[in-house]
Amino acid sequence: MKRILLFIAVLLQSPVQAQLPTVFTYADSDSIIANPERGLQKYSITNSSYYTTANYSSISESTLRGWKTGPDKVSIIYRYFLMANYMNSDISQTYLDNIQIDFDRIRNAGLKILVRFSYSNRQEAVPQQPNKAQILAHIAQLAPILEANKDVIVAHQAGFIGTWGEWYYTSSLEFGTDGSISPQQWANRKEIIEAMLAATPVEIPIQVRYPQIKQQMYGTSRLSEETAYENTPNARIGFFNDAFLNIWGDMGTFRISGQNTHPAGSADYTYLTNETQFLPMSGETNGLNAARTQGANAIVEMNNTNWSIINRDYHSSVINGWIASGHFPEMLRRLGYRFVLKSSTFQQNGANMDVTLDLDNVGFARPFMERKTYLVLKHAGSGDETRVEIPTDIRTWEGEVSVTVSVPTSGLADGLHEAYLDLPDTRLDDRADYSIRLANPDIWDKSSGRNKLGVIDITDAALSTPDNTRGDVPQGAVLHSNYPNPFNPSTVIGYTVGSQDLASLHVKLSVHDALGRMVAVLVDETQAAGDYQVQWNAAHLSSGVYMVRLDAAGFSQSIRATLMK
Repeated sequence: MKRILLFIAVLLQSPVQAQLPTVFTYADSDSIIANPERGLQKYSITNSSYYTTANYSSISESTLRGWKTGPDKVSIIYRYFLMANYMNSDISQTYLDNIQIDFDRIRNAGLKILVRFSYSNRQEAVPQQPNKAQILAHIAQLAPILEANKDVIVAHQAGFIGTWGEWYYTSSLEFGTDGSISPQQWANRKEIIEAMLAATPVEIPIQVRYPQIKQQMYGTSRLSEETAYENTPNARIGFFNDAFLNIWGDMGTFRISGQNTHPAGSADYTYLTNETQFLPMSGETNGLNAARTQGANAIVEMNNTNWSIINRDYHSSVINGWIASGHFPEMLRRLGYRFVLKSSTFQQNGANMDVTLDLDNVGFARPFMERKTYLVLKHAGSGDETRVEIPTDIRTWEGEVSVTVSVPTSGLADGLHEAYLDLPDTRLDDRADYSIRLANPDIWDKSSGRNKLGVIDITDAALSTPDNTRGDVPQGAVLHSNYPNPFNPSTVIGYTVGSQDLASLHVKLSVHDALGRMVAVLVDETQAAGDYQVQWNAAHLSSGVYMVRLDAAGFSQSIRATLMK
């Protein structure tokens, strides 16, 4: 069997023999990261030109890129498609074509989109939407666009009914208005949801404004690990809250008894907290309401109700308060998921290499969209890659997580291999900017969209582990230490050669940098049994962590040496 040897470890303890687990440990990062399907959204709405002007869009690719690379690391645009001109007719082809232009520009810029279709921003007696038949016809028209662009859609919000598409204020006898909705009007509303579910690709969640909507239509049974992620309405319908932390239970989001009653603990709050473990929670604030809108409480409630996405543009008084209080950076880091890699372990297991990754999700939520997870081993010489799917579902990654994959070493070429964790978007596998970046410094490979775990050596030079219980098999050679460590500019490395009946053997003592490149050979000769010390002067090298490697008697051992100038 092939032996797995360590070449790089940021904080590896030493000494470590080759036959023992090889462990990489990693530092945490406090950087704000533009990861997909979480973080801040930017608001945009179509205007009157959108109906009449072919090849029109108010979305600029350069503006989108600027949002993503700016300090807020915006990764989502909320697009409000206002369709007031189609109260009594089908959607025009010009309008449909312009929707596709939006999607193309958003995809080119590396963002994703929350979509909502609505007809009116007015609360007067005038109709807020067409009749049910016309809405259903519009949803059917939109279905091909939703299917063609499912790769960049984060969620499809249940607009279509009421002012702002929030299902609250209407003057419609077909749909009713909040506080006065008959069983038949609820049935009509459910037809709209059923049409949305049918027209929206199964990979894309639906969002509704109030928990009551989902409960009224599909019951109060809560999702569980066993029922989540199925193709059922309960498993596909999440929530958006456009009055986060305001009075009257977030302006009707939660049914409570008084204007300033805290909704936490209410039936609706508890229900939503459960459902959003598995489904998206997004929205915006819409006004000050001390002390609930203060930053410290906002973080508590974002964590309680598993927030993934919030509007950067509204309400400015609330957002500015979070910035002033110093809580905004934590929100930017923790909205949605945030995966911190703690360690990776490469362990020989017969003819296989078991790789275990220990991570911590310190975000407010789990990922709510499926994606594959891969271990990639890239041969440092040939560039050939071995890609192995890790048997896990990142939608279950909550708190501390440990995942393991077993890789047969027989299919791997001898030599150095760069090891990566790859979390690509399965619908945009060729786009590195849609992959998930871990919250660790110095491991992100921007060009490939992968997270570098370290460099290992897989070699036929050691096909078996020496059996030291047998009197006819020597121990070989053992590294003891290097002193001082850290050092500048030189350190002394101590090792012992031979044991039992072995008089001498060939020893190679070499030094490798953080990328696994050999920077020095200190010993390469046959040596008699005994204790040795070698001085390594690294005055010509830059500060950093180096690995001192001893090869002898068919196995290898490495220790860490830290050069600090």
